Amino acid sequence: MRHKKFHDLVTNVLEPAISFIKKSRKRESMPFKEIEKIINIFFPKTKYYETGKGFFKHVFVIHSSKRKLVLKIGRSKKHIRKDFITYNHLPSNIRNRYFAKIYWRKNLFMLQKYGKKVKVPRKELEKLKIIGKKYGLKDIREANIIKFDNKFKIVDAERR
Repeated sequence: MRHKKFHDLVTNVLEPAISFIKKSRKRESMPFKEIEKIINIFFPKTKYYETGKGFFKHVFVIHSSKRKLVLKIGRSKKHIRKDFITYNHLPSNIRNRYFAKIYWRKNLFMLQKYGKKVKVPRKELEKLKIIGKKYGLKDIREANIIKFDNKFKIVDAERR
């Protein structure tokens, strides 16, 4: 398993913390602020990056030596499963060429490779939209595309 340190953190710290917070405070919603505080303790460099927030997922940028990764946390399992299924349904020779690599998924959590957030050239955006249309992906827009080394890749898309 790649990035076992992060997987162990999720299994031994974050998942029990979520269930404890939900039970002790008698709440149904995800405690995203508390999770962010826990992640900042284990990964101090994380607090200098913006947390990505969507309606269904929160994204935390974390570091592994020289690699930048994101830990995506969903409101429910189905929100993370959708991304993982979309990634796995792409052909293996296309998957990592146009879509950011997903290392693992566990319940509410998913670890994904991350790059630099820069302005996407119109030509690259059109190219990725054509590829997305060919493989049945939707929601391919500039906000969901990140630059990895010299290539632009999709980090978040849904199947039609």
